[in-house]
Amino acid sequence: MKKLLYIFIISIALVSCTEVIDIDINASNPQLVVEASIGQNEPARVVLTRSISLDELTEIPFEENADVQITDNAGNNEKLMEVSPGVYFSSLLKGEAGQTYKISIKTAYENVSAQSSIPSQVRIDTMTVVNSIYPGGGPPVGNQPAPFYEIRVKYTDPVSETNFYRFLLSVNGVLRPDNNVYNDRLTNGNEVEAFLIVYDPELKAGDSISVEMQCIEKPVYEYFSSMGSAGGPGGSSSPANPYSNLQGAILGYFSAHTVERKTYLLQ
Repeated sequence: MKKLLYIFIISIALVSCTEVIDIDINASNPQLVVEASIGQNEPARVVLTRSISLDELTEIPFEENADVQITDNAGNNEKLMEVSPGVYFSSLLKGEAGQTYKISIKTAYENVSAQSSIPSQVRIDTMTVVNSIYPGGGPPVGNQPAPFYEIRVKYTDPVSETNFYRFLLSVNGVLRPDNNVYNDRLTNGNEVEAFLIVYDPELKAGDSISVEMQCIEKPVYEYFSSMGSAGGPGGSSSPANPYSNLQGAILGYFSAHTVERKTYLLQ
């Protein structure tokens, strides 16, 4: 009995000694975030924002009035037009296969530059969409809910070169934040099937799922691959900065890539 009473008194003492510990999250200085790209047969597009700290609840600030220019290896140069706050487009230069492009970005605080080339294009062989009860679970039976959509994109990887791929998913024209990148380290020269997933219980007949396949350079692949382990919530400073091919900034990328899009209408 004395032993039980002793254990009870110790337990009360431990509970009474707990205290609330406030963890000080250091606020980071706002960093320039660059999302720059030029697709084959498409204009250059650059989106400039500023990072925010973990404890900030404000909207992501756009970087306005920057001087953004793009140059190709033929010597053509164009200053991009700011079409909305922080969003810049070229009106003359469009991406061409085999071309190398350089961008320069000047703000009040930074001078940023980057270079990227459009690789040779690998085309989509087939794309199929399967409605399933869960990934790999097959189609619904009766009134069984099936909120998953499996998108299977087949392509043939060239055997004579090293290739890197990125797939963008859009639902009803709205781009999803999925990070889908592949390399051919284990599939060189093979027929490959990229397996993409959309979960949306609200989708219905007539809605659309679109896939954009990009052939990208290795530095761009490494950027998006490193994003999977960066560990930071969207729109905030990451605990670990992802790889970047930018000079003068640590957050963001510049991608020159091929473009092929396919759209599937749900039945």
